[in-house]
Amino acid sequence: MKIISEYDVPQDAWYFQENSHPKWMPYSVLMEIALQPCGFISAYSGAMLLYPELDLHYRNLDGKGRFLCHPHLQGKTISAVIELLSTVASGDTIIQTHRFLLSYEGIEFYKGDTVFGYFTDEALANQTGLDGGKSVPPRFKLRTEKKFRKYVLGQRDGLVTPGSSERPHWKIPGGKFSLLDYVYVAADGSDEGYGYVYGIRQVKPEDWFFPCHFHQDPVMPGSLGVEAILQAMQVYAIDQKLGEEYSNPRFSPVLSQVQWKYRGQVIPETKEMQLEVWIRAIRRESEQLVIIADASLWRDELRIYEISSIALAVNEA
Repeated sequence: MKIISEYDVPQDAWYFQENSHPKWMPYSVLMEIALQPCGFISAYSGAMLLYPELDLHYRNLDGKGRFLCHPHLQGKTISAVIELLSTVASGDTIIQTHRFLLSYEGIEFYKGDTVFGYFTDEALANQTGLDGGKSVPPRFKLRTEKKFRKYVLGQRDGLVTPGSSERPHWKIPGGKFSLLDYVYVAADGSDEGYGYVYGIRQVKPEDWFFPCHFHQDPVMPGSLGVEAILQAMQVYAIDQKLGEEYSNPRFSPVLSQVQWKYRGQVIPETKEMQLEVWIRAIRRESEQLVIIADASLWRDELRIYEISSIALAVNEA
């Protein structure tokens, strides 16, 4: 099956205004544009009718997405083509795989594939995360001898350092996109490669995203976890002064592929979201610096997200 959805991007959408650069669509928004139509095609497929007596929850499990070019999306109409590739039912669980392709004005700019599943209340209550129920804490909690620089993002205004008049974009997002309360950076290399970043957020039941996702089934979108990881990488870049060679530095996406795996959700009952980022490489590509990392995210003490080869660029605005 195939579905085509269209999204008219506002010129002044809040997610542009609250990002570090007003013309950069946050990666999480692109993920949602690609993934939300999967729910429509899934419902239309009738998969839930296999178990009409069950109250099932819809969850994203895996995926990967690749940028094909740098799109300019303000005021454009994004077309998302979603293909439903397979449906497998086993026990009380349904798993579906999809392929997606985003374009505007005939220009293809983001593609990938993803897996969604339907799960019962009992299955979600018994989730064991990525480590089979074992407690695998962030390395931050095991490396007390390491020196970390601490950033308090205070009042969730999102700024590590306020962007100056000469460097207005050298900051992390604010407003609704202020996703971390504290960030710790260790940049001495060693077994973490080029550096290590630990971030934390105190989760509140009234957080803005819970009523938005899903209807009567509130969870934090996994895409916002990916966005928080990118913000931790931005804090690292600011800490390491990676923008010093540019007169007006900014962050931007990279033409590369990122892969995600989710085995749990941040829910209103969650007290704390933790994440850690391993900076694996910093390299020059053309006229930009590219930071490449792997990351994990925790719901309280349960590791639930794993992100591979996530990349961020620093270049001239």
